[in-house]
Amino acid sequence: MRNQFIDVSSYQPDTVAFFQAAKNQGALGVVVKLTEGSEDGSAYVNPRAAAQIRNALAVGLRVSCYHFARYTSVADAQNEARFFVKIAKQFGMYDDTLMIDDAEVHSAADYQSASLAFLQEVEALGYKNTGIYSMKSFFTGGILNSHGFDSRKIWIAGYGVTELGIDNASAWQYSYHSIMGIDTSYDFDGAFTTGSVSGNVPQVVIPEPKPVQHVGHPASGTYIVQPGDTLSGIAEKYGTTYQNLAAINGIGNPNQINIGQVLKVTGKASNENTYFVQSGDMLSGIATKFGTTVSDLASRNHIANPNVIYVGQKLYLAGQSNAYTVQAGDTLTEIASKVGKTWQALAQKNGIVNPNVIYVGQTIQI
Repeated sequence: MRNQFIDVSSYQPDTVAFFQAAKNQGALGVVVKLTEGSEDGSAYVNPRAAAQIRNALAVGLRVSCYHFARYTSVADAQNEARFFVKIAKQFGMYDDTLMIDDAEVHSAADYQSASLAFLQEVEALGYKNTGIYSMKSFFTGGILNSHGFDSRKIWIAGYGVTELGIDNASAWQYSYHSIMGIDTSYDFDGAFTTGSVSGNVPQVVIPEPKPVQHVGHPASGTYIVQPGDTLSGIAEKYGTTYQNLAAINGIGNPNQINIGQVLKVTGKASNENTYFVQSGDMLSGIATKFGTTVSDLASRNHIANPNVIYVGQKLYLAGQSNAYTVQAGDTLTEIASKVGKTWQALAQKNGIVNPNVIYVGQTIQI
């Protein structure tokens, strides 16, 4: 059996039309991202998850759920599992829903034990059907052991190969851009694509997070945007102005902020080159965005593992050859002239709706 399925997060659409098109192109199932990190850490919930689940079910796709892991220990993994289950219950997911641990950040010394603890905690809280997703290199390199998860589903990403070559694999993510131009996988035993989910929402009481050292806790002086927030409303909470928040966060359009976005909410605009990590960021992408290198960012911010950064983490930047910090008296036209661009190009690249409104301290991407 090689049934095809896709996986989605906040980066993919949530409409009936999208999922019907995916089904028409051969998808029989979808794995929806619910959460990332822990409730007392990043507390990230995919804002499109509810609609993605509802509309995928509406067109007849088999729906599973996944959590993006950030745990650093067994106790931290249990915290993250509790957060995952809490949100799954809020979305009404039945107890036989396939619940996947997306374990692709090697953030714990014993990653095998931490990952297994995550799955065991999900099961203890009422979801009996679990599995793990990771890269082929994690299994061939000894970070994870495909024989160490008993009968749980093992879903492996392996690109550019004709055979996966990993024992006990239940599914194979073989392409970044097949169905609908997104991640597409083969289901070997039907767990991701056949049958219909039934049962009941688990009633097991979810314990409070354990007091552990975990990752993903936003830097002090930051705020994660919630549904219904406006920049002016956030400014009022913190005794500042929306203009100042726009400036210190490099926001070109004060009317456009995103759920889950990390905002700096204290201090004044300055020439200090900093950036707060957002959900989905990678160090390589941040380096490209600010005209520097991964090695420079890792060294400057004492990052031991460049693959491990956290939502809300404050990064110090340098060498911003493709960025400009607005000074008193600047206009967008003058900045454009300085850097050999047009003001229209700068406005478009930075989401600036009104080219006459820029703020001292605002970062302009060149």
